[in-house]
Amino acid sequence: MRYVAMRCIAFAVALAPAATAQAVADDWKPYGNARYNYWIDVPRDFTAIEESANGDGGTARSPDGNAKLAVWGSYPSEGGFAKDVKWRIGQEEAEGWSVAYQRRKSNWAVWSGSKGDRVYYERAIPVCNDAVAYFRLEYDKARAKAFDPVIGRLVKSLRGGDC
Repeated sequence: MRYVAMRCIAFAVALAPAATAQAVADDWKPYGNARYNYWIDVPRDFTAIEESANGDGGTARSPDGNAKLAVWGSYPSEGGFAKDVKWRIGQEEAEGWSVAYQRRKSNWAVWSGSKGDRVYYERAIPVCNDAVAYFRLEYDKARAKAFDPVIGRLVKSLRGGDC
């Protein structure tokens, strides 16, 4: 009897991480954009993505309205992905944002910065037909630690479809 009880406990302990992972996955809702063929997971407690009129993406907000997630796709002008990312980083700086971190590769780019008590994190990936998909999460600097895991999940979930 003791052996059976121990096996049941071991089985329950083995299943706990899978159940926890499923609970975490269930806390997010998928958003797909047909125009630019990209997908991203959005925190379940954020509002639904409110689509823009041109169908390139949209925005969602945290329950308190303080954090804003923007997702969109675009076709870069001449120069492709790398030049578009460089231009967008320059735009951030022109709008008064201090860009504190940036890293660029051929298949992704990230940059982040701050202005006053606000911070943002932005990621870009090339997707089908030379398009680029982006997300930008902006929130209060005081909540940076709380948003670290959210950013991690957003980064992992932003993906393009099959071309």
